[in-house]
Amino acid sequence: MEPDKRLDRAVFVFCNWLVFGLIGLGFTLEGSTRGDLIIGLIGIAGVVAGFVGHMVINQAYSTSFTMGEVALGLVLFALGSVVFILSWMIGALSLAGFQIGLTLLAVLVGGFFAYVVTRYGVGGAFKKFDVIGASGAGKRET
Repeated sequence: MEPDKRLDRAVFVFCNWLVFGLIGLGFTLEGSTRGDLIIGLIGIAGVVAGFVGHMVINQAYSTSFTMGEVALGLVLFALGSVVFILSWMIGALSLAGFQIGLTLLAVLVGGFFAYVVTRYGVGGAFKKFDVIGASGAGKRET
């Protein structure tokens, strides 16, 4: 991709997540703080809108997620998961906060699988994660 187009794509992705990510984060945290499930679900919808917007940008620029974007997404998912689990373990979450966190984690995992399946197909998605079959370790010698 040309440097100008790569820069344009990066700006669009940044602005997309700036808008939808902040809206999603704000509503999710507010819903958890107030104990209001509906407000939290609006926040989760904001996160989903950000992900869909990112995929639209990728399609418009005929590209996929960069390695940096994938790494950032995995780090944020892991950090969010750890914070959610620790908050649940120490009892700092209300019932609505627990439901919002659990829903967000489920939506993120479901979104990941939906993306991989729509991008590579079911067979291709399985081949992406079939480490044993790719290395030949699971084959029997005859």
